[in-house]
Amino acid sequence: MTIQEAERIMEEAIRETPEYQDYQKAKDAAFADSLSGQLLTEYGRLQNKLQMFAVTGREPEEGEVERFRQLGGLLFATPVTSAYLMAQIRIQKMLADIFAELSKAAGVAIELPNLS
Repeated sequence: MTIQEAERIMEEAIRETPEYQDYQKAKDAAFADSLSGQLLTEYGRLQNKLQMFAVTGREPEEGEVERFRQLGGLLFATPVTSAYLMAQIRIQKMLADIFAELSKAAGVAIELPNLS
């Protein structure tokens, strides 16, 4: 079996997991409303930006952390967007576990934070 064949099998297996199916349903529901979709997109952008600042040891721009907190509070207070964000966390956990196992198999053990 080639790596590409294994990738296709893994793709199919991931799409069959409850985590992936729940994520897709929650994503469709959350992004059905254009305002929620815009807020979730902005939240994700800020999240990525703040993570990059943390990795590089730089300080975020003034107000970005507070904006991230405010958006998070709003999004987690709304059932549809909260369900999407929680489903996103669950699928990211699953993918991190897969990545950790693949890294070990390659002899390149990459320590990821414990997400349990």
